[in-house]
Amino acid sequence: MSTRERFLMSSISKMYDSFYPSTGPTLQASNIDYDRQLDTPSMFREIEALQAKLNETEDEGEQRALEEDVTGKILWLCWCGICAEVDELLPKVEEYIRREGNMKGFRKICFVVFDTMRADPGLEDDQAHLQRIMLDAGAKTSKYELLLAARDAEQAKWSGSRTPPTSAV
Repeated sequence: MSTRERFLMSSISKMYDSFYPSTGPTLQASNIDYDRQLDTPSMFREIEALQAKLNETEDEGEQRALEEDVTGKILWLCWCGICAEVDELLPKVEEYIRREGNMKGFRKICFVVFDTMRADPGLEDDQAHLQRIMLDAGAKTSKYELLLAARDAEQAKWSGSRTPPTSAV
C-alpha cells in the first residue's frame, strides 16, 4: 500500500471509528509519516540554494541529482502541508457530520477517497518515483551528495589513495 493510500485510509478510518465508538473517539493526530515541526522558511531557503546550484551546474548527472533533490523537497513541503491540514480539519469535519447528522456527506467523502485510490495504474511507476524522491527529502537524503560521495569514492579507488573520500556539501 502506498503512502498516499495509507494516508487516505487512515483519515477515513479515523472518521469511521469515531462514528462507531467500540474503539472510542480518535481525534488525536494521525500516524502518517510527515514532519509536524517543518521549518518552512528554512525549507524554502534550501530549495532556493539547490536551485541556484542547479542553475550553475553543467554536468548532466549532477543536474539530474539536483533536480531530484529540488523536486523531492518541494513535494515533501507540500505533503507536510496537506497532512497538517487534514490532521487539523478532519476532527472539524467529523464534528460537523455528527452535529448535522449528515451521513450522506460522509458517504461522499468515502467515494472521493476510494476513487482517488483507484487511480490509473499506468501512473504507478511515475508516482512511485515521485514518492521515493519525496520520502528521500523527508529523510534528508540528498541525491546530489550521494552522487558526489560516490564519485569521490570511485576516484579514490582508482587513484590508489588511502584517504577517505570527502563530500562537497
